Amino acid sequence: MKASETTLRSLLQGERQYVVPLYQRTYSWERKDLDQLWQDLIGVADSGGTASHFLGSVVLAPSPGNTPAGVQVWLVVDGQQRLTTLSILLCAIRDHVRAQDARLAEKIDDLYLFNRYANGQERYTLLPTQADRPSWIKLLEQAPDAGGTDRIGDAYRFFRKELAAVDDPDDPHDIARIEQAIAGQLSIVEIAAHPDDNVHRIFESLNHTGQPLTQADLLRNYLFMRLPTRADHVYANQWLPLQEGLTNKQLEELVWLDLVLRGDDRATQDAIYQSQQHHLSKLSGEAEIEAWIVDLHHKARLFRRVLAPENEPNPVLQRALDRLKRWAAQVVHPIALRVMVAHHAGRLDAYEAARALRVVESFLVRRMIVGIATTGTNRILMTLVKELGDAVPTVEEITRILSGPRKKFPTDEHVREAVLVNNFYWIGRGPQRTFVLRCLEEDYSHGEPIDFAGSKLTIEHVLPQSPTQEWRDMLAEELTGDETPEELHAKLVHTLGNLSLTAYNAKLANDGFAAKKKILGDSGLAMNREIAAASRWGAKEIRERGRALAERALRIWPGPTDAADTTPVEPRWWRMNQVLAGIPAGRWTSYSDVAEVIGTHQVPVGSRLANVVTPNAHRVLKLSGEISPDFRWPDPDRTDDPKVVLKAEGVRFDAKGRASAEQRLTAVELATLADLDVDVAEAEE
Repeated sequence: MKASETTLRSLLQGERQYVVPLYQRTYSWERKDLDQLWQDLIGVADSGGTASHFLGSVVLAPSPGNTPAGVQVWLVVDGQQRLTTLSILLCAIRDHVRAQDARLAEKIDDLYLFNRYANGQERYTLLPTQADRPSWIKLLEQAPDAGGTDRIGDAYRFFRKELAAVDDPDDPHDIARIEQAIAGQLSIVEIAAHPDDNVHRIFESLNHTGQPLTQADLLRNYLFMRLPTRADHVYANQWLPLQEGLTNKQLEELVWLDLVLRGDDRATQDAIYQSQQHHLSKLSGEAEIEAWIVDLHHKARLFRRVLAPENEPNPVLQRALDRLKRWAAQVVHPIALRVMVAHHAGRLDAYEAARALRVVESFLVRRMIVGIATTGTNRILMTLVKELGDAVPTVEEITRILSGPRKKFPTDEHVREAVLVNNFYWIGRGPQRTFVLRCLEEDYSHGEPIDFAGSKLTIEHVLPQSPTQEWRDMLAEELTGDETPEELHAKLVHTLGNLSLTAYNAKLANDGFAAKKKILGDSGLAMNREIAAASRWGAKEIRERGRALAERALRIWPGPTDAADTTPVEPRWWRMNQVLAGIPAGRWTSYSDVAEVIGTHQVPVGSRLANVVTPNAHRVLKLSGEISPDFRWPDPDRTDDPKVVLKAEGVRFDAKGRASAEQRLTAVELATLADLDVDVAEAEE
């Protein structure tokens, strides 16, 4: 066999075809696998062409039927899951950009997906195993029912959703950078078997290997090869305690954080061995290597306090670290460790360090409340560490940097507006939503501390998600124009002003407000007693409470400087793109369902779909299943009947022109498909 490092561009270009043989399993990547690849890829794309990502090996064997002329066929002995996933992603990019960048779409077809001058199935650069081929060919040929609910269709819709989420209208080249990262910055080892090799035996041996060395193992081996006389002493006194105090995954993250704290904001966690080896190669002699390990040991002690705040002896700093831990996002680790290093060097006292960490917390919480996508947050906070340089990470310095251009640190007005209209219940992740409500409750004056950890609190909708007639009658008193109670309910139910924390969620359920008042009035939470003091619970009360909570949030989480961008934040439309991109062929949803998920009214949803190119816009119908009489394609040259398109995709219509109710996706189902963190059991209360 012959091995060589290559890129996906080099692998796919030319008159070649890759066939997945019968003995391979069908395509099986799940959401967690897709998400990991996507996160790695975004990190590479954000590097501006300076980073690469090692994807693994692809083992190929020449087909026995090859001839000197025509398409050269290779059997994919190993690596078919990665190769298929990347091809699906390229297909998703092609379809995402087709309306705006036909040239890029054509390039993807010609270079990566098709053999233009071949015939029959030889036209396709990749042929998955037989069970997957029909679904894959539908994607390639853009069949009406492509992107169904099988694994290949699910992967395709996942990538369409993620592309919609990261596509910045102010950056015309962002998707092209992702395509370039896939084609040129993913490193693959191509292992080509000889025609006489036993291909099936190779496959068996590749799938019965032992546990591979981790990056931490590789780094440890490299370090101690550089310590011929001091290895035993350094291992016993520095490396072993360091290694025993962290899991292998945490140790790898620490080594990555060391790179970030040294100013390498392009370092990726999947290439830490190569990056650190490059840094360590500049050190001369055992003394400098030992000094680096001693410094890493010091950082490890501080990092353990970031991971487990109970290890921090100072109560002020411990509380600040605990809040960041409850936020539950690794994205804070670089700046948190940077602040801890400054504190233990005597450059910040505990109170100053805690205030600095609160700014980072504020940046994340405000962005969540406003609904700004988390994509890019990791890059912003890594760059923050680099931009600090040797400066002390004070609250003023961190605030100044995070208030800079394109950082999107929401202003007070952004927060005030978002609290009233945004669908808070379906943004961020469950622990983060609970975190915000808990912090708001903690801001009230309490005679004694509340045991949040032991009380099993969950989020309660005071106005229930499934309103009874009593609730609808209350809402009917406040309708304006031609608004219906259902539309007003959808606008209010998931906003922050209607949410609280309680241990009695199941007991409260859909009860009327009078019954809920009795339970909430006896609550140990001040915010619940405050709700119970109201005489009714309609639009007026929900919005008044929303305004009060917004002001409380502004006190808890300080904002940016006056230099921050004050342009109104409008996350609804990228959220809608993300949601609609996840609708599979043969399914439809309604304007009101979309409006509920993104936190707006169905009228602007319809207007947007009629005027701006949006994924799967034709799959949005009236709640009755009828096509809106106001429907029109944003492309003026498109005149085909949307009903004909939907029928070709698999949607069934009755004699009155109404789409099958069984094929409708509700708001909860839409949110789930878009990977929004939805508590389905509670949503069906």
